[in-house]
Amino acid sequence: MNSNSPLTELINSFRHGLFMNFSNQEFRLPNGVARLIHADDNGNCWLLFHSSLQDASVFEKEFPAKIRFYEKGKDYYVEATGKAVIQTSPDEWSACPAISYGMAKALRYHGLVVCMKMSQLTVTPTRKYPFRTKLLNWLESVTDWFMGEPNRKPAMGAHVFSS
Repeated sequence: MNSNSPLTELINSFRHGLFMNFSNQEFRLPNGVARLIHADDNGNCWLLFHSSLQDASVFEKEFPAKIRFYEKGKDYYVEATGKAVIQTSPDEWSACPAISYGMAKALRYHGLVVCMKMSQLTVTPTRKYPFRTKLLNWLESVTDWFMGEPNRKPAMGAHVFSS
């Protein structure tokens, strides 16, 4: 990925994602909602979990994972799969440009940072209701026809100039 790639900007436009851990270990980081800290152009995605560093000591450190970013009102969602690594020290957090010194101090007591190296990324448009839209457009045209009003809407891409 190049610097400030569209995919990176697309991922950074989300705030939260549904995280899924595909490890088959007994003690593993549970599935749940993660807060996106930052995604970079190297394919790394830093996530914040509401868990503590004491909990991280029993979890598997590296594991396969998947995350789905979705927000209400957006016309798409993003799914990424890859290898996730639990980061427990400030030295590991320093690789993320969005983690400041103050945030790193707070992370020692509250929160767990996971860096996910994305290997596959899929952007999927959400399903809209084309039938409903077509039905409403048809009803509007029929109403205009009954009322005797001509269709005053310009064609898509047409420019109206007045002098």
